[in-house]
Amino acid sequence: MIIIAENFNSSIPETKQAMADRNAAWLIEKAANIADSGANYIDINAGTFLEHEAETLLYVAELIQPTGLPLAIDSPDHKVIEYILRKLHPKQALLNSITLESTRFNKLVPLAQEYDTKLIALLMDGSSMPESVEQRLEIADRMINSLEEKNIDQDRIFLDPMIKPLATDDQAGREAYETIRLIRQKYPDVHITCGLSNISFGLPARKYLNRAFLIQSMAMGLDSAILNPLDEELMKLLHAGESLSGCDEFCCDYLAHFRPKKHD
Repeated sequence: MIIIAENFNSSIPETKQAMADRNAAWLIEKAANIADSGANYIDINAGTFLEHEAETLLYVAELIQPTGLPLAIDSPDHKVIEYILRKLHPKQALLNSITLESTRFNKLVPLAQEYDTKLIALLMDGSSMPESVEQRLEIADRMINSLEEKNIDQDRIFLDPMIKPLATDDQAGREAYETIRLIRQKYPDVHITCGLSNISFGLPARKYLNRAFLIQSMAMGLDSAILNPLDEELMKLLHAGESLSGCDEFCCDYLAHFRPKKHD
């Protein structure tokens, strides 16, 4: 399971405050804890800073880089993503995100080629959410074909099926599971990711919905998620779900996570 840590998003009040205050100690400690959690990427987003988005994102990225975790550079503005890439030349970066909208596609794909990055690809061809499983699959076909024409292999593509909140559509979970299952069946080498907490937006006791959705989606073929790796219960369930999905040979990761840690 490829874990993309959501904790450095400026939509989170305490994170936004730390970014605004340039609270390096808080940000560095948070990044170190995420690195220790087993996360694979740290998603960085400073979208709430508007005119100061690029400089804030660069400040955060420079603090995080010593952890060794690759960055998922997250911005609706392709110019901001390009700015971070050109300033830092981060290794193994993940660009969040691309769509079939021509301007964004044509700006981000050359950057992915130049810097050898991976791409989160949203299953939308315009500004609106797809309305059905069939529409998502049609967009997935066009997205993968378009990226392969640009020599972006499937193992560099993270498809995001655009999860709708359960609060606005009581079939959102079933729709997501079927989309994930069919994408995995047709494209076994592509990665499938999502913003895990989208499913629970607008409902109480969100952590239970998030945890249940993660486990059930993993059974359908989800192999990545943007989530909070500092949620210990969520991470325990993730490791259990990975083993039960047949993605953990001889339960090695499960055993490594739950065996008592040795201390020097």
